[in-house]
Amino acid sequence: MGLLNLPRAVLQEVSPSQMQYPLSRDEHAAMARYISGLRRQLQDVSDLFTTRYGKNSSIAEIAVKTLVSSTLLEHELLLLENPSPEESVQEHSSHAAA
Repeated sequence: MGLLNLPRAVLQEVSPSQMQYPLSRDEHAAMARYISGLRRQLQDVSDLFTTRYGKNSSIAEIAVKTLVSSTLLEHELLLLENPSPEESVQEHSSHAAA
């Protein structure tokens, strides 16, 4: 899956005044699929580098760190999709105050 498979709305550059938050459901789903694919590819890269260069090599360590970063990003996106009850209450309170 490449960037070209993402909806045009996700790819187009917007100024900060035009930025929409949060992502639409379609944008969120597209980004979740994209990040999940990246994480799977980075897992393969990490496994390959660890096997070929050894787990203590700098390239394998960087690959593992990159994999961890993508996993954290995927997890954060999942949390945005399914906020905890505390986050839902805080979000509701902030909207009510506005």
